[in-house]
Amino acid sequence: MSKRFENKTLLYILGVLLLILLITFLVKIPREKSTLETTLVRFDTAQVARIIIKPKSSEGEEFQFIKENGVWKVTQGKINSRPRPSAVSNILSDLLDIRPSGLVAVDRSKWPEYDVTDSLGIRVRAENKKGKALADVVIGKFSYKPVQNPYGGYGGGSIDGVSYVRLYNEDKVYAVDGFLTFSFTGGFDDYRDKTLVHATRSDITKISFTFPADTGFVLEKKDNKWMAAGIPADSTRTSDYLSDICYLDGEKFADDFKPASSPVYKTDIEGNNLLSITIKCYRQEDGKLIINSSLNPDSYFETNPDGVFGRIFKPLGYFTPSGSQQQVK
Repeated sequence: MSKRFENKTLLYILGVLLLILLITFLVKIPREKSTLETTLVRFDTAQVARIIIKPKSSEGEEFQFIKENGVWKVTQGKINSRPRPSAVSNILSDLLDIRPSGLVAVDRSKWPEYDVTDSLGIRVRAENKKGKALADVVIGKFSYKPVQNPYGGYGGGSIDGVSYVRLYNEDKVYAVDGFLTFSFTGGFDDYRDKTLVHATRSDITKISFTFPADTGFVLEKKDNKWMAAGIPADSTRTSDYLSDICYLDGEKFADDFKPASSPVYKTDIEGNNLLSITIKCYRQEDGKLIINSSLNPDSYFETNPDGVFGRIFKPLGYFTPSGSQQQVK
């Protein structure tokens, strides 16, 4: 066999090997890459009847969202509460939007490094009516990462990050670009509705204050001018007050409180295109103030003169041009 023939054969073999390598590169690698770019979980949100969240061990006990007769409630132990607006839809949207950007671990020995153990991670499980898991993930730690600016180098004020996730029944840990971890950080109270007042400022036309010893009064808009107990109100203070109370949330939940007497303070907010809102405040024997709203009637909140109480309950003198800004007591 001639040397020329041998060289020709080797070239054929080399060509075949290069062709195989090229096919592998064009077919296999893109397939693996596309696998990482797909969502980690898929489910029909209409089928979800229960969401169970087990926070990090340092952030409290497990709690659940339960759908009953088309209405969601959030529960923990004996406490049943309304979830904050859009809480459930945001949770489901965040789960469906989990798109891995990389595979960072393939065995459980690496779990502590990414905070995806049972105690360090946040477990989120969505179930249907029969209790079948539609999604079950553990969300781990968050890390910042530098963002390259278009002019080269890093910095420029942009902040980006990566969260780490694993499917509960799998060992693999994935990197997910974005702030997913922060979406699920917090405990039971962070997901509860704390609404006290939700109104459009321009719709408010009348606010009635009921105070002890018949010291209450009415703040009312007449002929485009605000009057406090029939006296022209200070326009700046009235404007500040209305802006301050349009969107108010409660502070700390008072789940053990049950009204045993009439409220000591009360404010009724009325207006155009506005369902009347009543804010009640009770004083306990130890002097603590407890506040409640008709927009969220089953929830009570602790407050104090320097907190939400002081923002809602203003004395007549606050609104009159020469009046004192002394707080209601």
